[in-house]
Amino acid sequence: MRKWQIGAVVAGLLAVTGCGVPGGGGSNDAGETEKGDGSLQILGAIPEGEAVGLNAALDAFTKETGIEVTYTPSTDFTTEIRTKVNGNDAPDIALFPQPGLVGDLTESGDTLPLDDLMDVKSLDDTMIPGLMDSVTIDDKTYGVPIRVSMKSLVWTPKNFEQSGYKTPTTWDELRALEDQMIAKGQTPWCLGAEAGADTGWVYTDWVEEIVLRQEGPEFYDKWTNHEIPFNDPKIVEAIETMGDIINKPKNVRGGADGTLSEPFGDSPLPLFDAKPGCQLHRQANFITTFFPKDVQADLAGNVGVFALPGGMEGGFEGNPVLGAGDMATAFTNDTDVVELMEFFASPDFGAEWAKSGGWLSPSVEFDNANYADPMFGEIATLLQDADTFRFDGSDLMPAQVGAGTFWSEMNAYVGGEKSAQEAADAIEESWRG
Repeated sequence: MRKWQIGAVVAGLLAVTGCGVPGGGGSNDAGETEKGDGSLQILGAIPEGEAVGLNAALDAFTKETGIEVTYTPSTDFTTEIRTKVNGNDAPDIALFPQPGLVGDLTESGDTLPLDDLMDVKSLDDTMIPGLMDSVTIDDKTYGVPIRVSMKSLVWTPKNFEQSGYKTPTTWDELRALEDQMIAKGQTPWCLGAEAGADTGWVYTDWVEEIVLRQEGPEFYDKWTNHEIPFNDPKIVEAIETMGDIINKPKNVRGGADGTLSEPFGDSPLPLFDAKPGCQLHRQANFITTFFPKDVQADLAGNVGVFALPGGMEGGFEGNPVLGAGDMATAFTNDTDVVELMEFFASPDFGAEWAKSGGWLSPSVEFDNANYADPMFGEIATLLQDADTFRFDGSDLMPAQVGAGTFWSEMNAYVGGEKSAQEAADAIEESWRG
């Protein structure tokens, strides 16, 4: 059995008849495992430029197994995967950037429960806590995480500790750190939300981070599933907590109005001024691609990072992480698919991807020495130390809310046009509508 194989797929499982998934209304019944023909087709939303490491990992799989794998990137994955499934032309495996879409296709009976293909029980032990929850439906598993991103990061200038600052481990310590910085005549936060038609997602990330810490993962799940209304008093409180940070005098570079006009990609740049224009910037690991080239060349030597702390008084006791990720979901049940899914599930998966950069393993057992940049190894450790992981909430909500009113109403709130309650009421009304 090859090193990545965590489950048993044996010759006795092979059958003359097998089960690809019929498009548009299957039964979520994997049936029996057919013998593969030595080739696999994968469709995903990972762009060609970002898929270099993925293809390197797939090449290693092919070299070991002889199974040819073709990855096709889609520029409109949501539409294309639905079209292919409905047209009886589903790929063998699809890489989903949002677990909500996995849920949609599972509800319509078009995805395969991996419990019928492989041993999925060990994934709860090897994956970041909470990550498997997003693809577990009615106690069955419909996806294997293949990469994650971490949003709950706070970036600092390289001389952060030399300036006398200590990494906060609780929310109160973080807020006290702001006061310490202001007392020294320094600006705590850089924050920019301007993103053209997408302006507002930075604020929604902040609200999601706060809800997760303030109320915990179970409440967060109910909120993102609309089992709790958007204008619940606890959500309004979370919005106001974000407002406390943005509107606190001297706390945010440029003030509230400045955050609305500052491009999100430019907002961390003052960290790297000779005299830093701010000391803190909360943003996902992808923000490093917006750093100056000389900083990117040596991230660990030019910037610091720590995990946005939990420990809110009366809130979730652990350290939660907000993030995103890609899930591999099967539409064909044959030995080739099983072998590749087990490869994806292995803690060893992604060593080639880690060396090419821009990737984080979803496994707590991944060897962080594989990361080409020590900074990504440091981020991976923060991720592995988290007590629970939750996907970006706006990505889980209906598009008219998550990429619509949630963005626009947070802009109205930060701009002073609406109260937190008024903004939350408007979002709730759009969700019901």
